Amino acid sequence: MERLVQGCLRLCDYAAERNVRLAFEPEPGMFIDTMARFAELREKVEHPLFGLTIDIGHLHCLGETPIADHQRRWRKLLWNVHIEDMRRGVHEHLPFGEGEINFQPVFQALKEVGYAGGIHVELSRHSHDAVETARRALAFLNRFVQ
Repeated sequence: MERLVQGCLRLCDYAAERNVRLAFEPEPGMFIDTMARFAELREKVEHPLFGLTIDIGHLHCLGETPIADHQRRWRKLLWNVHIEDMRRGVHEHLPFGEGEINFQPVFQALKEVGYAGGIHVELSRHSHDAVETARRALAFLNRFVQ
């Protein structure tokens, strides 16, 4: 943990010189995988440029539900949102409608906390069909963000 903290602090200093914010993303299978582990890291890396990328699918995969509670708790540090569908216990980024996530409370919480950043669809395994995948993702998301 100490090595990660020191590295993050060095990155924060580097980012500060360039007026750039950093958003850490907890990732299943990695050292910082859960929101509890992120909280531990954030406590040690108290820097105004060190924020959070929440991946909606990762939260669901790891059983960190309700997802909206995390969006509310971390609203002041929530700088990016990655979104895709996913099943509990399986770290596989799925197109919307192929997993188990109820997206209504997710978008309601984003609205509630005044989130105005990007909502980034993360479907890298579907790049072979990028145009159609993007078209379907946009149609799905438009139901929630218009």
